[in-house]
Amino acid sequence: MTADLHIDYDVHLRSGRVWRVELQLPLQDAPDDAPNFIDVSVDVVAPNRELAQYIAATIYPEYLSLCIDYEPISGPDSAVQA
Repeated sequence: MTADLHIDYDVHLRSGRVWRVELQLPLQDAPDDAPNFIDVSVDVVAPNRELAQYIAATIYPEYLSLCIDYEPISGPDSAVQA
């Protein structure tokens, strides 16, 4: 099958459907190692903030903290609506 239309990341970005989620994830190489963490930034495509938060929390259920802005991230032509 060949698609008639391909909607890529840039289209979602310009349409205001990309949310940046900041996560703090546990990092421990072995059970005897001291617990540590890593800060991760994930761009999630979703129609609203709540769904983006749910998706990130579902993909990374072991997160220690999760932070998401109240507005989606914007690209160079973010005023264009698709």
